[in-house]
Amino acid sequence: MGVNKSDLMAWMQGIQKMQSDLLGVLQEITVGEGVYARDQARLICTDEQIVNTGDYRENWKSDSQAKAAGNGYYVRFFNPLEYAIHLEYGFRSHFVPGHWEGYTFVYKLGDPEGGMFVGPSGGRVPGLFVMKRAVERTMKTQQARVTRKLMRALEKRMG
Repeated sequence: MGVNKSDLMAWMQGIQKMQSDLLGVLQEITVGEGVYARDQARLICTDEQIVNTGDYRENWKSDSQAKAAGNGYYVRFFNPLEYAIHLEYGFRSHFVPGHWEGYTFVYKLGDPEGGMFVGPSGGRVPGLFVMKRAVERTMKTQQARVTRKLMRALEKRMG
């Protein structure tokens, strides 16, 4: 039984194409993992009904471009809201000046109508750890997802 030269040449051309496309494929997969982590954070917020306005849930972001780091790539996954870090890690109880308008609390420094105390007096409000949990969920299923994407890229280029 012999080797078909045209099949071998086609296979080698596929390997060369894959090699030239590999950096793009890795960047695309890395961006996809950032999007997956972002979606997991939003899902956690939705499932647990975290924060009444939806700003915290909707502001989870991930980079649209992967950046090189050593032998691989990375994307940032973050929530840019000013108060996101306090929800993530918790905070000491404190008084917030302002007043309620219907179901919405309006923050106003020196508000004569009063304010509210957030958390137990002299205590601490525990963190929600949404980012940590979203990363854990992502890492738990990452191997299968990345393998599947690499195999699709390989099949696409190799025929």
